[in-house]
Amino acid sequence: MPHGFFTIERWTRSDGSRKKQWVAVRDLDGFNSLSDAEKLLERLNQPGLYGVVQTQRMIWAEKLNGKLRLRKWHAMTPESLARTAAAFDRDGGKWPVRAKQGKP
Repeated sequence: MPHGFFTIERWTRSDGSRKKQWVAVRDLDGFNSLSDAEKLLERLNQPGLYGVVQTQRMIWAEKLNGKLRLRKWHAMTPESLARTAAAFDRDGGKWPVRAKQGKP
């Protein structure tokens, strides 16, 4: 089974807007499956049009020496995705480099 988290979205108007759009209803972390998302919809017992979106990978793409470098890992929760986005913004899109630990 691919790793990643699921977001259940509903097609609806948001915040009193006249415009229809997909609105997030619930997130399920990376330890759940598509079947778990479907079961949750059954328990919610609300008619409507729903989409289940899986966010599987995060990819931090950065140009290094003229070549694109991709750093990839699984997105297990919306919170981990948000923390990564915050780090990307904070560090200006540059992957943080840790100082090498040398001998004293």
